[in-house]
Amino acid sequence: GFEWGPFHSMNNAGRIVGTYQGRVAIVDRAGIHPVTAPPSVGSGIDDRSDVAGRLTGTQTAFAIIGGRLVDIHATLPSLYYTSDGLVMNNRGSVAGIADPFVDEAVRGFLYRHGHAELVPTLGGDFSFVTGLNDRDVVVGWASTGGGSANDPDYHAIVYHDGKVHDLGTLGTGLRSQAFAINDRWQIVGASQISSADPAAEHPFLFQNGKMTDLGTLGGISGRALGINERGLIVGDVGRSDDVQVAFLYAGNKMLDLNALTALPAGWELVMAHDINEKGQIVAQACYGFGGECRPVRLDKVCGCGACGSGHEATEALTKPE
Repeated sequence: GFEWGPFHSMNNAGRIVGTYQGRVAIVDRAGIHPVTAPPSVGSGIDDRSDVAGRLTGTQTAFAIIGGRLVDIHATLPSLYYTSDGLVMNNRGSVAGIADPFVDEAVRGFLYRHGHAELVPTLGGDFSFVTGLNDRDVVVGWASTGGGSANDPDYHAIVYHDGKVHDLGTLGTGLRSQAFAINDRWQIVGASQISSADPAAEHPFLFQNGKMTDLGTLGGISGRALGINERGLIVGDVGRSDDVQVAFLYAGNKMLDLNALTALPAGWELVMAHDINEKGQIVAQACYGFGGECRPVRLDKVCGCGACGSGHEATEALTKPE
């Protein structure tokens, strides 16, 4: 069957990239649409339905742009023997990660204009990227040089025009990660809130030079994973050690997505990965505790337009086949 990509990436038409029968494919309500490509895994998609991912034969980053296969890995320094194209934007740029043979940890990269540039660290060994907007601004995280070799500290970063910027952490936390950015330079992610309690990780919104704690619906931890141009944010929070729920953050308030969505009996949304400009959300739903889980697409979650108030109950869960 169709296997969804690692970030459950979705474009503004509600089309989601993944893998089908060993090759990159796109799924929407009309069905599964294989993309002509060598054996591969799909991870990123843009509004033209161009895709990016990894060739499984060589374990190297590639993209299909305008129907043409682009060998992104060939533009990386030769010491990197594997790579993965994780996300892409509407300018044909791709961000991902590259692994070396020896003497270097994983590094994030940005591919644009036919060339790849490595994302610097913050003084440590590695950088990792997961988000890219249409202005070629990359977000992720990078090691700071603190901590130990087996347990390094790392901070959320933004990378733009050859420079990496440290976004810091919440409170006295030692680690943070940025997962997504919109074209308004609003960045979302997760951060430890205290060096004394590493498990206390909260979702954040970074804007105007400030990182803001979004809360956890009373839980102990959470992550903000996606944001659209209206500033609607999705992610997950842990209500306890073994109960996790998906959230929508709108109108300066965090909401349990289960309260906004008409789910079939017994199903619960445990994580929300991405949200597009239509307000469609890619999420993970599970049946009971420890039961079957499957990715789903939620349509028209916000009956109140911009979701500034009201938050009426929503239409039924939909599942692309």
